[in-house]
Amino acid sequence: MTKRKKSSRRRIKRSGRSQPSVRPRKAASASSARRRAIWVLVVAVFVCAGTAGFFSLRFLWRTDEKPQTAEQPPSQAENQVLLPVHKPLNTEQEVFALKKDELELAEKLMRDFPGNEDSLTLMGNVQHRHGDPVEAVKFWEKALAINPNRADVYDSMGWLSIKKGEFEQAIALYRKALERQPKLPNAHSNIGHALMILGRQDEAMEELEKEIQISANSSFAYFLLGQAYLQRSEYEKAKQYYETVIKLDPQYANAYYGLATICTHLGDSEKAKVYAEQFRKLKAEQRKDLKGRKLVYDDFVETQKGAALTYIAAGRMYQYDGKWQEAEELLKRAAGLDPENAECFLQLASLYQEQGQLSNALTMHRKISEIQPGNPMCYVNIGMFSVQLNQFDEAEEAFRKVITLTPQRSNGYRYLARLYLSTNSKLAEARRLAEKAVALEAIAVNYFLLSSACYKNGDMANALSAIKRAVELEPGNPEYMRLHELIQLRN
Repeated sequence: MTKRKKSSRRRIKRSGRSQPSVRPRKAASASSARRRAIWVLVVAVFVCAGTAGFFSLRFLWRTDEKPQTAEQPPSQAENQVLLPVHKPLNTEQEVFALKKDELELAEKLMRDFPGNEDSLTLMGNVQHRHGDPVEAVKFWEKALAINPNRADVYDSMGWLSIKKGEFEQAIALYRKALERQPKLPNAHSNIGHALMILGRQDEAMEELEKEIQISANSSFAYFLLGQAYLQRSEYEKAKQYYETVIKLDPQYANAYYGLATICTHLGDSEKAKVYAEQFRKLKAEQRKDLKGRKLVYDDFVETQKGAALTYIAAGRMYQYDGKWQEAEELLKRAAGLDPENAECFLQLASLYQEQGQLSNALTMHRKISEIQPGNPMCYVNIGMFSVQLNQFDEAEEAFRKVITLTPQRSNGYRYLARLYLSTNSKLAEARRLAEKAVALEAIAVNYFLLSSACYKNGDMANALSAIKRAVELEPGNPEYMRLHELIQLRN
């Protein structure tokens, strides 16, 4: 059976290049050699659409700028994707049955992918979640024997060591993980936490500062830094870190307790009372949430979420092995177990895209946008797939959402401008958007887009100026050079 290396997820590839949006003028007379040369050049190079006189969408939106599709055309018999209805676990028997199914799936993967590092890692993860750390470590070590560069395995082993109170070993394992993946999220935080427990404050603070450089929104890292400075009686610094924590997570109760303590030391009794009251309020709400609820409820939820991860990983393995039906069934099961996990829908989108079922892929990206409404990449993908399906209104709405979410980045402006140029509509607006993209990021692809927009609006002088700048920034790019030659001939 073929073994394949896999990434954690398939991402949409984007290089930021597109074909110019141009249309040649007809030759003024058959005797004009220069005009005939222009006409032949344009037709040969750009393959203009006859009636529209404009690039086809496939030509304008390069394959490295849009979601990657299978070689075959989109399926004409796509069915609506029916996902399992989410049903929370309610009894110990249901939990036992799910764990049994999950373990059987892990065992099946071991048989279908013998000696595979991913199947070994997954079995280790299942054993760990099922409460057998000894067996988990055995499988993880086997995976590392095949591939010693698995940062995720060292990460898992490090977390297991922290839970066991083996802090020196945890630090060593996390450092191995960071050697292989220097920007591994939470690794520096966990090292810092272990160092603080060991009383090595200075080293801990260095690690926590590194975490903030990697994960600017790590409330845990900021909280630990606040704790460290509080222990050193550096109250102003501690206060700044605690305040950052509650900005990132207003429900972080212990940060309010830390602020109350600091304000007391600083003699600000009024603020101390406010923070102390907020701490008591959050703790009371947490106790209220727990009141009347079975203690095993959280275990039920975590069991479902953990099982969903197993089904996602298994689905990915079968997908990459070309077994699409098995992959789809497993990924749908994951969606039923944890409908808030965007990863399973992203993997399903990748699966449908690979099969040419673009409508189904688009449906999955819409689902992701419901789960992560603040993630601009959701709307980039929705826009790209909508373009491929000729659903231009939805594409326009999606790209406008990208602009709203990331107004200081050029991507959204560029995508929307391309859409208008590719549909030969709102050309003045397309130029304005291209100018905005250049103002935000003076990169070659944006100048190329601006040149195309100026060309479409009949401004040959600025079209030439912009394409010259694109060629300067990225010399040798054949698309830029062709447009440059075309505009020079037109002038």
